[in-house]
Amino acid sequence: MEDPKIVTYPIPANDNGGLLHIYGNAHSSNVILFCGGYPDDHKPFTPLARLLALESKCFVGITCFPGFELGHFDNIRFNGYKRTGYSFDEVCACIREAVSLLFFEWNKNSSQQLTFDEVDDRAIDSRNVGVKFTIVLHDWAVIPGLMYVNRSIGEQYSLHVPNKIVLLDVLTAPHKHYQDVPLQVSVPYSLKPSTFELAVCFSYRFALASSFAVLCYVSEILGLINLVVSFGIVMLLRLNPTRALDNLLIEERRMSASSQLSFYRHLVYMCYPYYYMFRCFIRGTGFEDISIPLDLKSTPILYIYGTNKNVMFHDWRSLAILEREEREGRSECRVVRVEDAGHWMYVQKLDVCLNEIKSFIEGDGSDKDVNQSNQ
Repeated sequence: MEDPKIVTYPIPANDNGGLLHIYGNAHSSNVILFCGGYPDDHKPFTPLARLLALESKCFVGITCFPGFELGHFDNIRFNGYKRTGYSFDEVCACIREAVSLLFFEWNKNSSQQLTFDEVDDRAIDSRNVGVKFTIVLHDWAVIPGLMYVNRSIGEQYSLHVPNKIVLLDVLTAPHKHYQDVPLQVSVPYSLKPSTFELAVCFSYRFALASSFAVLCYVSEILGLINLVVSFGIVMLLRLNPTRALDNLLIEERRMSASSQLSFYRHLVYMCYPYYYMFRCFIRGTGFEDISIPLDLKSTPILYIYGTNKNVMFHDWRSLAILEREEREGRSECRVVRVEDAGHWMYVQKLDVCLNEIKSFIEGDGSDKDVNQSNQ
């Protein structure tokens, strides 16, 4: 397949700072947006996006958090990206811009050739043109991605309401409507995290958050030193969330970087979601609209997660809700446990994730056995 078409969209502090990689056929009735988290740019999603564009004839876009694209960040750094990073609300707005641009590009070459208002030539409502829109989110992208979904459903953002959601290895809390509903999960597990899990989640997140805080408010070099020392301690105490399978992927990215210094400098800057997470906890605000949708029949979720990790990155109440949806045939929701895979299961088990996503998008995945992909 040919290289992607790369287009830009506005982000805070840079009218051309957002990058969207586009693959596929604009005549497709399936439009997909991918967005990953720490420390991913567009590359990890590229093989999966290409296959969906080629095999399922989808029109696919890949974006990432502002400043996460290594080459682009090296070129413009703090002249093009905010030194203070981006809040979840700002990233949510960036996702909205990426979605609007993706549909604009889809329309440019589609058979429909709609005419837009000259004031806003991206103002196309996907619900009115017979398009199925799926949003695929991994890691930190789940937070602003679900904010975007819920705001679209609530008509705060009036355009491009996703028909379906794919969440990869991270699952947030349920809608408040479900808080008191008795639920059960398919795997034996306490709904309360263990002391070890709490220690892991706090230690590595604090190491990354504090490194960005030092970069932002003191100096970049001290932020880098903080990252090396603090995360070194986390690894020494075996409090890291991932295992060798995922760590190997990070090492491959480090080895492929133009220089080791640029890789680590970029790594520190990409820690800003962890910083904003702690800031939201301290202030008690900023996590609005991040639950899974209330109406899972209208907006079903495919949740795929790898089991080869020291901690699971999902809310077990939400997991139980999705499993009940599937078990009782309430909606097209589905949960897939992928053995011998970790946090980047869509890289490690590409064929499994590709088949599950294709089946989900095509609408025939609601009656499959939850463990079929592992057999």
